[in-house]
Amino acid sequence: DLVADTSPQLGGDLASNGNNILMADTDEIRLGTGGDLQLFHDATDSNIYNASGNLRIRAANNLQLETHDGEMQIKCIEDGAVELYHNNSKKFETQNGGAAVTGGLNVSGNIALPDSSIFIAGTGDDLQIYHNGTNTYLDNNTGHLAIRTNVASDVGSNIYIQPHDNEDGIVVTHDGGVNLYFD
Repeated sequence: DLVADTSPQLGGDLASNGNNILMADTDEIRLGTGGDLQLFHDATDSNIYNASGNLRIRAANNLQLETHDGEMQIKCIEDGAVELYHNNSKKFETQNGGAAVTGGLNVSGNIALPDSSIFIAGTGDDLQIYHNGTNTYLDNNTGHLAIRTNVASDVGSNIYIQPHDNEDGIVVTHDGGVNLYFD
């Protein structure tokens, strides 16, 4: 058992109840010559504060961050993946060749791929869109390729294929004709 110590360095009473160390709210455990690592509870939140260098958390095997009821949030697998969870369901995972997203991917900015990187859709890599540094390709490797507009309604919109900005080459008019243009 620990003996109560009221020295100014502890900021208050230190007590023991069996195998537990009991400290009052806002009392801190400080480690390091300058008290660089601090652990404390501020009556609302529990805090770990590192004032210098890196804060490293290591585990003998996997490292898991969970909520109070054991719901998984982050899982770091020894010599392997890092997984992110939402509502105890894995949504993102790093893999040997990159990363995998489960469910939808909502992006509120650009997705930038370098030259010769390929955007791939379909189980068998059926649709590929890429730029090789000189030309841009849209490859469909199965079935038909349909270019459509306003799929959910019959409100008219046209499809324009333009070889140059504002220069029509082909115009497919909703409920109308197909016009071909020269120069």
